[in-house]
Formats: sequence, C-alpha cells, structure tokens
Amino acid sequence: MSSNSVVSSKSSKESSRPGAGNTKQEDSTSPDFIYGGPFIKVEKPEPFFDTATPVNLLLQGTFKKSFAYYSLKGRLPIILTKVIDYLSRDGSRIKSTHNASDEDIRGYIQYITKLKNDLLTNKKYDLLTVDTPEANRWNEWILSSENSYYFTNTWVFSECYVYRRLREGCELSKSLKNFDPFEEQKEHALKSNIELMCVVADKLVTMLPASGKDKRKADFVTLLKICLWANKCDLSLSMGEPVSFTADGNATKSQTKVNVAPVIDPFQMIIDLKEKLLVDDSAKIADQVIAKAENMGKAVEGPPPELPIAKGSASSKGSPEPASPTEPEEGVELPKVPCPAKMTTPQAVIFDIVCDNSAYELFSDVCVAHFLVSQKIVQKVRFHVKKIPWFVSDVTPRDFNYLLQQCKNATYRREVPSDPAPEGAAEPRVVTSDNLRTVAQQWQQYIDDGTFIVMCDDFWTSPHVFKDMKRYDSDVYRKLQFAVAVLFKGDLNYRKLLGEKNWNPTTGFETALQGFTPAPVIALRTVKADLICGLPKGKYEQLSKINEKWMETGDYGLIQFCPKSEPLKAGERPCPDYGDTCFGTVCPTHTDL
Repeated sequence: MSSNSVVSSKSSKESSRPGAGNTKQEDSTSPDFIYGGPFIKVEKPEPFFDTATPVNLLLQGTFKKSFAYYSLKGRLPIILTKVIDYLSRDGSRIKSTHNASDEDIRGYIQYITKLKNDLLTNKKYDLLTVDTPEANRWNEWILSSENSYYFTNTWVFSECYVYRRLREGCELSKSLKNFDPFEEQKEHALKSNIELMCVVADKLVTMLPASGKDKRKADFVTLLKICLWANKCDLSLSMGEPVSFTADGNATKSQTKVNVAPVIDPFQMIIDLKEKLLVDDSAKIADQVIAKAENMGKAVEGPPPELPIAKGSASSKGSPEPASPTEPEEGVELPKVPCPAKMTTPQAVIFDIVCDNSAYELFSDVCVAHFLVSQKIVQKVRFHVKKIPWFVSDVTPRDFNYLLQQCKNATYRREVPSDPAPEGAAEPRVVTSDNLRTVAQQWQQYIDDGTFIVMCDDFWTSPHVFKDMKRYDSDVYRKLQFAVAVLFKGDLNYRKLLGEKNWNPTTGFETALQGFTPAPVIALRTVKADLICGLPKGKYEQLSKINEKWMETGDYGLIQFCPKSEPLKAGERPCPDYGDTCFGTVCPTHTDL
C-alpha cells in the first residue's frame, strides 16, 4: 500500500473498500471519492481507511484506527485549546511577566485558533513567516514534502510542525518571544512529584561511593529501570494534565495529596512492573557500556595523535597562525589538540542522554548521569534538550535549570505512619529533602565545571527521523559519534529511531534503526504509540487479545540496545564552530567533546 494518490481499481470492488465511496461527510477530512470504470487509473484525493496502520507503512493520519489519527484529530487540538484557555485565564499575569499588551495576547490566541482549525480540517501546511535560517530550512522541508497536509504526511512531521508553528506565534510577537505556553504545567508536574524525588535521592547517595563490580552493575541496571518508568510522566500523553505516580506504579493525573497517603517507592515499582517490561537489555547495557568506557578511557589517556595540518589552515600554507577565540598572551603555547572535525578519539569519556520529559523524568536522567560520573565509568555527560517548548513537557535549558534550583532549595518533610507492629505502634517513616539538596548541589558543581553539558541543537526540533540525521545535520551526528553510548528517552525519540515505520513487532532493534549507529544506541521507552520492534514471537498478539489499545497506555516498557557504532573518521571539512577557518592542530579545546 502506498501513500500516493494514484489507485487502480474496479469500481464494483472499490465501492466496498473501507474509506472508499463513502458519501457521508464526517468532516472535511472525509471527502467524497469518484471512481472511474473498470481497470481505469484515476487521480483522486488521499482516502482515509477505517483500519490501523498496515505493517511496514509509515505512521500517518490516513488510518482512522491508528494512534496517529487519534492524536491529530483528538489530542493535539485539545492541547492547543488548553493553551488558548491558559492565555485567556491568566492573560493578566502573562502580560505582567512578559511586559505584553492585550493586543499581543489576542494576536497569539487568534494565531493558535487558526492553527487548530487548519489541523482539524486537514488544510495544507502554511509556510513559516519568521525570517531565520532555521525557519527557512523548515520551509524548504515543507515545500519538498510529497504530502504537505496534516493527515496525509507522516505523523511525526505534522506533530513537529504544529509545535514549531506554536513557537512561531511567540516569535512573531514583540513581547512573547520568551513565553513558554507549557511552563506552568511543567512546574506543577515537578512539584507534585517532589516526594518521589526525595525517595530516589535517598537511595542514590548509597550508590555513589566506589563499589565492587557486581554492585556497580546492579545499581546501573536499577537506575536504568528507574529512568524507564519515569517516562510514564508525559504531559503530551495526558494532554497537558499534570501526572504523578500512585502506590501501584501507575501514572495518574495529579491530585492533592493527603497526609496519610503511602510513600511511593519507585524501587518497589521496578519489581511490581517486571512483567510489563517487554524487552530488558539492561544487563547487557551495563556490561558493554562499562567495558567500552574503560577502553575509551585508555585511548583518551594515550599520547595525542599526530594528525596532518588540516587543508586550508594557516599552518599548512606556511603563514603565521591566525588569532583564535582563545589566543593566549605572548609566550604561552596554544593547546595541542586536533580539530574536532579531524579528531578520531574524543578528549574525554562521554555518555550522551537525548532527553524527553522534564520534571521527575529529567531528575531520573540526571541520577543516571551522576552515578556514571561518580563511579568513574565516564568523565562527562551531555544532555541533549530542546531549544524551544516542545511536545508539552519536553526539556528545555530553562527546565533543566529549574530542576536544579528546585532540588537545591527543596524543604520537603513528611511523616508517614507505619503499619502497627505486633508489639505496638511502629516508628513513623520520615521523608525529607536532605539528600535531594545534597545531590543537587553536586549537580550544580558538575554544570559549573563542565562535567555535565546541556546542549540544544536545532535537529532535535526538526521533523526528521534519525536514520536521516547524517543527511540533514551531519554535525550533530558527528557529535554523537564521540559518545561511549547514546541513551534515547521516550516515545517521540523511539518513533524517530524506528523511522516512524510500523515494523513487524518481532523485527530486531538493530534492523529497525536502519543504519543509525553513530554510537551504541540505548532506547528507554514506555509504549505510548502503535509502533514497536524486538518483541518475542507471539507477545504482540497475546497483549492485543487482552487490550487492543495496549500500545497507547504507557503501561508497558522497553529497554533496548544496539552495540554497533560507526567508526569515527576524520572529516572532510572543518567543524562549524569557527566559521570557514580551520585552525588544524592548534584548534581551541572543545569542552563538549
């Protein structure tokens, strides 16, 4: 089956096919279709099929029983409506915070209203009107799309386009350029899970001191699973409603907690949800990441490689060395490091995390990073976040900083009555934020000294799947190649890893990556969309008999690993950081590599 608009059919058979010959107008996404005579090919609009997405096709809103269709027709319009409601309800506060006018608020509401209507009626994409290099690239992608309508293009393109347009509405305003329409929801989500963070911090401090091989591996595996189940807290899935955990490990809309509520134990949750973890490569990840990190560490500590001076550099032409951004005083020798574009060994052992949601999930990501650094498995951790507000709860640099500030200044304390002991009343359990503040202070130090690096390249808010990363942003791909492994969090990243394709559920993870192996790839994802790979034979059918919508609930999880990586070779052109001039072996040191 193809998404093209040309179909060959017999009129008598086509009229009985789902979605064909249907003259009932449900909405403008359900056009009438006129078919020609037998064996005659006719041009007609893209039909909508009353089926789920067939295997091996790309996800798109064409298939009315798919999560893509539901998301475009239901979830996204509700999310946009809630932004409009927020602007209307809290307009006075927003105006005060951003020095905005009534006209600014009205203009943004009108902009979102049109965007929502265009989405619901399956209009053609509008081009972006802001004049920036990134917006111009978006327009090129829109113009080059085979389908430039919301429901007939790939789901990931349309979803990303909606959030990019939502951002453009702020960019077009004089005063709302720094406005995040999801800021309030993300802050509330963090505060509603502060106790959970205190419990994890109490356990984390016992994992940080140097430990033996077996304990180190067991702790690594445990933190990966904490990190996985934290992905349940997704404000996009809940359409913007704050999410917190219940005692049974389920994510639910946040409610006011009563003092007698039990303490949520995410470590017990790992045990309780064991049967919901459909693929578990965590032990393999721990073994292979630690082994590769040790080998990379030896390479990093070795003598610097003797690399040729880059073609086009001043030294290769026999002329004086050009001034660099870190030109030292006279008599001080420049650092002898290779150009990042020519480097084949990183300057440090680095672990990358491509983040998903903010608040508690981001907290769990940073816990993994802290453990890896504290155990001296790696020397640096790079967090790849979104440059702009994205998919409601995705992490931005501001969200990362907000997490640090809230944890450093936390003053949480709660006494929880214990179950009565046979001899009498047991001592109450006390949950405090003491250890949370302690680890957060260390995180701040790691940020200050460059051990933790927060990066926000434009590629992460592009509509492209990861198999196309090298084509659209080879510089980001090369950055990932310096990592000992790259951990991809959440459902959107998983969809992009799998190329937004509805694979046969038993297809192997490496096959589904379609050659995307800049470094060993780790995927942690609770299942919230109807695509998957790597399942044992028969598992998909078994779960579908229990609940045909099981892939949309976030109740099940995956920890998958592909150990392959593309060798890091010297690039053919300079890195983009210093323009067209390459400084060769006297390039200023890159702290992010």
